[in-house]
Amino acid sequence: MKMSVMIKTVTALALIIAACSSTPTQQTQQERETLSQTQRASEEALRTADKQRVLDWKDRGLGEDASPPWLLPAVRGSFSVFKSNWQITGDKVLKVGVARADRLNAAQTIADVQYAARLANQLKQSVLSRAAISLQSDDQFAVVQDAAAKTKVDIAGQDRLTDFWQLLETTDSQGRNTKVYMYYVVYACDRDVWSKLVAKYLYDIADNVPQQEAKRQIAGMFAEIDAETKSEQEKNEQVFREEVRAQLNALNAPGQSPVEQRAAYQSGDSAKIAAAGVTRADADYIAALAALAGVE
Repeated sequence: MKMSVMIKTVTALALIIAACSSTPTQQTQQERETLSQTQRASEEALRTADKQRVLDWKDRGLGEDASPPWLLPAVRGSFSVFKSNWQITGDKVLKVGVARADRLNAAQTIADVQYAARLANQLKQSVLSRAAISLQSDDQFAVVQDAAAKTKVDIAGQDRLTDFWQLLETTDSQGRNTKVYMYYVVYACDRDVWSKLVAKYLYDIADNVPQQEAKRQIAGMFAEIDAETKSEQEKNEQVFREEVRAQLNALNAPGQSPVEQRAAYQSGDSAKIAAAGVTRADADYIAALAALAGVE
C-alpha cells in the first residue's frame, strides 16, 4: 500500500516537473516564431522599398562621412555625440532643423526659415498632450488647439552652430530617379533663454484663450513642458519610424477634427500623437524625416 502511494507520488511529481520544464520551451518557440515573422517583414520591406543612395554631401572632399555619427541621434532627440564631437561647453539646449528641396540654397533657406515653426510645433504638441487630459471639454480643447496653432516662437538668443547637407537620389519601383537635397541645421541656446521661450509661448496661448480655467491650466504646464523640451532622450529606431510613418499617412488623410485630435493625444500612443494636427505645411519637413528614417 505504501509502495503504491509512493509510486503515485513520484509519478505526480514527474508530471509536474515535466509540465514546468515544458513551459520555457513553448515560450522560446513562440519567441522564435515572433522573431522569424519580424525578420520576414523587415526583409520584405527592404525588398519593396525604393532604393536610396547619397550622391554628394558637405565636406565630402575633406573626408567627412556621408552621414556623420551625430546626425541621426540628433534628429531622434539626443545630442550627446554632437556635444562630444563639437566640444560644446556649458549647459546648452540644442535643437535641429530639417528641410529638403530640389536646390541646395533653397533647402538651406527652408531649414533656417522654418526652424522657428518646428520649435512651435514641438511646444504645441507638448501643450496639447496635456490639455487633452486636463481640460474639461472638447470645446475648451478646441479653443486651446486653435490658439496653439496660431502662436509663434521667437528664436532670439539662439546660436546657429553648424549645418550638414546630402544630395540624395531615390529610385522607385518603376526605375524613375529623383534627386533632392536634405539639409540639417543645429542651433543652441542657454537654458534660461529656452525657459523664457517656453514661458512666452505659453503666455501667448493663454492670452488668446477666454476661459479662466483653461488659462490656469496652461500656466500650470510651464515646469513640465520646460523640463520635457530641455531633456535629451533619443527615440529608438522603431518608435522613430512608426512616428514618421504615421505622419506620412496623416498627410494623405482628411484633417482631424479637434475631437479626433484630443482623442489622439489622450491615447498616449506616440505615433498617433505625432500625426495629430499634421497639415500640408509640414509636408517637406516630414518627407525629410522619412528619407532619414528610410520610411516610404
